[in-house]
Amino acid sequence: MDFEDIKIKFHEFKKKNKDKTFSRIDNFFDEIKKDYLDKKTEELIQEGLTRDSAHNKARQSWRTFVGHSLQRLIIVMLKELFEDFEIKFTKDSELKGDNLSKEKDLVRRMLEIHFGKYSFLPDADIIVYKYNKNLEKVKIYCILSVKNSFREKGFETTYWKLKLKDNQTTKHIKVFMITPDKDNEVDVIIGVRGPKKTRVILEYELDSIYMAREDFEKTEKVKEIDDLFEDIKSLVEKDGEK
Repeated sequence: MDFEDIKIKFHEFKKKNKDKTFSRIDNFFDEIKKDYLDKKTEELIQEGLTRDSAHNKARQSWRTFVGHSLQRLIIVMLKELFEDFEIKFTKDSELKGDNLSKEKDLVRRMLEIHFGKYSFLPDADIIVYKYNKNLEKVKIYCILSVKNSFREKGFETTYWKLKLKDNQTTKHIKVFMITPDKDNEVDVIIGVRGPKKTRVILEYELDSIYMAREDFEKTEKVKEIDDLFEDIKSLVEKDGEK
C-alpha cells in the first residue's frame, strides 16, 4: 500500500467525518489495517518468507507504518489548509546531507543547536516556516513532533524545546506535539495511580499538545487537533502585523 492509496482513502474518510477527521484518526487506521497487512504479507512472501513469518513481520511493521503515515497526512492537511498563505512545510530529514538548496540550508541553520564545535538539528517531524527569496531570509514559526504513542521517546521533544528556548535565535520557535495517544499516557492529568508523569511534564514544558482523539481532558495547552490549524494561522497572522 503506497501513500497515494492512503491519501485517496483518507480523503474519503474526511468526507464522512468532516471536522472530526483527525480526532477519529484511529478509526481510519483501523479501516485500512487489514488491507495493509494482507498486502504487506503477500509482499514479504514474494521475498521468500513463509506465510506465518511474513504475517508476523507485517504486524510488527504496522506501528511504524501508522506513525509515518500520520505525519504525512498531517502535512497533506496543512498544505491544503494553508494554500493561500505564504508558509511552507518541511521535515528534519530533508535538511540533512550535502547540496541543500539555499532555502533548505537557511532553515537548517536557523534550527541547529550548537554543542561546542558540534551542531545538531532537533527532532522535527514537521517544520512550519516562511521563506523570503528576495531577502534570503527564513522565519520558523513552529516545529511539530508527531507521536503515535509514547513508546516513541516523548521526553526527547521536551529536551529540544528547552534547548531552543535557551538560544536567542531560536527561542521564539513554538514546539507542538500531535498524538492519538494510543497507550493513554496523556489523556488525563490524574489517573488511577495519581498524576500522570508524562502528561504533566509534556504539558508543562511544551507550547501545546494536540490530541488526535475524542476522549481526553482538555486544558489551555492540551487541545483538539483542529485547534492546531487555528494556532498556526494565528502565529502567521501575528507575524504579519509586526
